[in-house]
Amino acid sequence: MRSLKNLNIQKSIEQSKLIYSEDWLDKFDKMIVYLFYSWGFLMPFLVYFNPYRDYSKTGIEFYLLFIFSFYALYVIYRKATEKQLSKIESKFDAEKNRFLINEYCKVKGFEKYRDAKNIIIYNNLNYLAINARFQTSRIFILDKNNIYLTMIKENQKLNVPVLFSQISLKRDIKKLC
Repeated sequence: MRSLKNLNIQKSIEQSKLIYSEDWLDKFDKMIVYLFYSWGFLMPFLVYFNPYRDYSKTGIEFYLLFIFSFYALYVIYRKATEKQLSKIESKFDAEKNRFLINEYCKVKGFEKYRDAKNIIIYNNLNYLAINARFQTSRIFILDKNNIYLTMIKENQKLNVPVLFSQISLKRDIKKLC
């Protein structure tokens, strides 16, 4: 799990974004992801619009490159919004929400990392991780009848953000509450 040093819960709720102390390695990792995937976004355009390319030999592979371009753009977007908290308004109070979230995560087989007054963190091993320390964390912040949630991932090389799992998590929690 990524280190969430000095996590300020109240400020996180106010700004709808996880507020914690990032070390220099996290900032460097973010810049590497932006640089790598920006290059991945631009490369298909540079290949396709090459003035020295023979346009009579344009096959479907040139158009398939643009799928990778859109994927790279989505990764950049997810990395930029990775720490954004999704707000779910529940009809239950904080204790009932805590119970529902804990039951949901038990059923899904997630490992409980932290269950404090108004924050719940569950971890799950990354599918392609070599080391058990590289996990995906589901972070829930409880405030009155609101639930704020996000997912962050830690990998061995690049901390590529969670791409699609947060959508199903948000939908499932909305159904529960």
